[in-house]
Amino acid sequence: MSRGLSPEQLKAFQTSGFVIARGVLAARVCDDFRAQADAFEAAHPRDTCWAFDIKANLLFDWVYALGTHPALLDVIESLIGPDILLTNSIFRTKEPGSTTHYGWHQDAARIQVTPAFVIAYLAVGPASVENGCLRVVPGTHHKIAPFHLIDYPDRQVARVDEVDETRAVDLVLAQGDVAVFHGNAVHGSNPNVSAERRFALLNDYTATAARQSLGQGSGQLVRGVDRFGHFAEEPVPRGSCTGQSILARRRILRRYPENPLMGPLASGATPGFADGPDAL
Repeated sequence: MSRGLSPEQLKAFQTSGFVIARGVLAARVCDDFRAQADAFEAAHPRDTCWAFDIKANLLFDWVYALGTHPALLDVIESLIGPDILLTNSIFRTKEPGSTTHYGWHQDAARIQVTPAFVIAYLAVGPASVENGCLRVVPGTHHKIAPFHLIDYPDRQVARVDEVDETRAVDLVLAQGDVAVFHGNAVHGSNPNVSAERRFALLNDYTATAARQSLGQGSGQLVRGVDRFGHFAEEPVPRGSCTGQSILARRRILRRYPENPLMGPLASGATPGFADGPDAL
């Protein structure tokens, strides 16, 4: 039986730009995922910062497996249709007491995708106000807001100029819940002031019919068929961050660097992304 969204949930998504699906992933699935992530971190502490970054779904078969979980894809299909690309997976963790916060932004501010992709926040562990849960401003998904750019070591990120934070909704999630929000929705999060680690995986899902406003994107076809070919095909990883998968990710990010998370490539610039010089 399908575990897709109800008509009421679909209406809420259309109105607010986000929806919460409760209990999509079993506790066992989340615990197994967390155990594999913890094992990688323990074995490769210097590589975690880049391996858990953009396109982690090209590096780890267990990341890809979670992103293609049938119950999760049922939810996504309710929103964007039966032909689905997984166009990014990225870890979002916050350590206990961490001051890290993500400023207000729209993921598609600089490279728009039509129809828009959706972002699924997979609560591998609970998300609370105290540990810095995701916050979304309802109704902000209808247009791109004015923004400014902030420089990071490997990319620029867009931050919305003005946000009425009093309207923001805290997406408090239990383990196994999934919050899905529109690629244009204004969102962010606060620091983790709790004693527990916030642990999540964020996946971007795009309809095969979609087009980018700039450059060509790439993705893994995870359900249905691709009748359009607007996005380049990505390989499915075998194993956990093998030499072959590291090289595959490098090739994809160098050939198709203009994706919404990374933003436009400056004229004459070479693609830059998080990677480990000694990864092989």
